[in-house]
Amino acid sequence: MTLSIIIPIYNVEDTLRRCLNSVLSQGINDCEIILVDDGSTDNSGNIADEYSRKHENVVLLKKTNGGLSDARNYGIDHANGEYITFVDSDDEVRNKTYKQLLEILHAHPEYDILEYPVMQRPERTDRTLFTPGNNVFQDPLNWLAYKGCEHCWVCNKIYKRKMFESTRFLVGRRYEDIYLTASIIVQHPIIATTDKGLYVYHFNSNGIVANGKNNGLTELLDAQLHLTASLNIDTRQRRWHRLYLNMVTSQLYSYSQTRQIRLKTQYIKICGYGAWSETVKALLLNILGIRNLCRLFLFIRGRH
Repeated sequence: MTLSIIIPIYNVEDTLRRCLNSVLSQGINDCEIILVDDGSTDNSGNIADEYSRKHENVVLLKKTNGGLSDARNYGIDHANGEYITFVDSDDEVRNKTYKQLLEILHAHPEYDILEYPVMQRPERTDRTLFTPGNNVFQDPLNWLAYKGCEHCWVCNKIYKRKMFESTRFLVGRRYEDIYLTASIIVQHPIIATTDKGLYVYHFNSNGIVANGKNNGLTELLDAQLHLTASLNIDTRQRRWHRLYLNMVTSQLYSYSQTRQIRLKTQYIKICGYGAWSETVKALLLNILGIRNLCRLFLFIRGRH
């Protein structure tokens, strides 16, 4: 078995067929699609059962509700593939994506992780396309410094199964992808990135990202602080300025809820962040410092 595709399911009857149809259109045969019904109370379980009966390579596992991380871990425990990837049940994978990615992995068996592009919120005017380019990182810290926390998702990656021999998703925490990234990086994997394929992330009004700027960015900051601490990252170094600016964004929203400052002020380079708004943020940070920038952010939010 080459690839295990793990799809956690919880009350997604409106989007599950779209997701499963996209995964079944990948043009590969040597794969298993592991559906983990995490105690759904809507029609999701019946839809998953229908697909498992129609397709020999679709496996349905049922468990009591434990959350996204617990469902992913359950899928990992039952996976048989040499490689593992994840799909959220309200998202989709563009046609033949896995076929292209497996061709790369077969040509380069030394790669432990392969990352590919993500289209975010295609149905919205603020949609964005993340393209990691074509690179190979022998040192995973260089991969992290390259884009910071902007590419710590797990769904746009294929992992060698051995990456999960000694690690699992942290249960009971939001932004579990970042915690997993920290535990994966310490294993010193070779990470390759490609511009082939596409993972499509659909906006979920009930999800973490939708509600994060109101009540979840403190938890994102927690995850980012854990990442930097566990990997002994000194964000004062120029290579980590992009990562630090990611943390500043979390700090701004966290401050608007808690009035607490958890980051130390540091000077960072002004350019090279990919968006003019990030350049402005870096400039203001250098002029005002983190505390005054948080106060300015709170003032501006209060006027809208």
